Amino acid sequence: MGRDENEALLARFEEHLVLTYLSPATVVNYLADLRALLRWGEEQAGSDFSLVALTADDIRAYRAYVFEEKGCAAATVNRQLQTLRKFCAFTMRVGLRAANPAEGIALVQDGDSEATPTPLTEEQVAALVKASASGQPSLARRDTVILMLLLHTGLRVNELVELRLDDVQFDYPGIHLVVGLPSRRGKDSRPGETRSVPLEGEARQALYDYLSVRPQIEDEDHLFLSREGRPLSVRSVQRIVSILGRSAGLEGVSPQALRRTFANHLLAATGNLALVAERLGQQDLAAAAQYVKEAGVKELSG
Repeated sequence: MGRDENEALLARFEEHLVLTYLSPATVVNYLADLRALLRWGEEQAGSDFSLVALTADDIRAYRAYVFEEKGCAAATVNRQLQTLRKFCAFTMRVGLRAANPAEGIALVQDGDSEATPTPLTEEQVAALVKASASGQPSLARRDTVILMLLLHTGLRVNELVELRLDDVQFDYPGIHLVVGLPSRRGKDSRPGETRSVPLEGEARQALYDYLSVRPQIEDEDHLFLSREGRPLSVRSVQRIVSILGRSAGLEGVSPQALRRTFANHLLAATGNLALVAERLGQQDLAAAAQYVKEAGVKELSG
């Protein structure tokens, strides 16, 4: 389902809401909530993001984004969750899905631990890295460097999947990444729309190891590729991280949890919130502060 199909579905939902005699203001609010979700989904997964294919994991990730990264109040987050429940119930009613993925997603309270991904401990990080190294030989180096980049750079998952080979800049003896979404790159990009992220230690070595085995495919310059040689999607990376977490005996491991882990470790090591914001690509210190409420853990080794 593409953008036109999403818009057609929203139009059907609007007709349904009007027929239930909701006030015009309520209808407007429902549609605004869904359009906010749609913008987020298209930023995460591209124009193919489908409201019909929405999963419980998508909804949890969106809940974490609204609650944590945007810093919305619990009441605002809960209103959006209620909108999603109503919308998904409508898609069931018209035969577009068999179950409501929003039904089991809990509402939040301020400080809710379920809505706020928990930073990993050093022991948990070690278990996760071990799990990545013991995966399928053909994919282990790719999955290890994906894990290392998320843990040691705090990249957003959509930034990670959009990395190109030319974004890996070699500054002997180091490496840095040029990070930014495609729409924010190029000669017309403005300061702050891309950023330079240094790689050190384990993350740098993992990238060297992966580049030595990355398939060379003509006209394909995405850094991370699937087994079939296609660019990895956001959902593929989310699935990889989730599988590695389960292999390590951990629950609730997600790219958001790894981003929070990075932020906490960096602040604990430096005490510099401005540096944390810069590395996270946050323009607002208050937004960066959402990631570091538990800044007492030790820096990641390497």
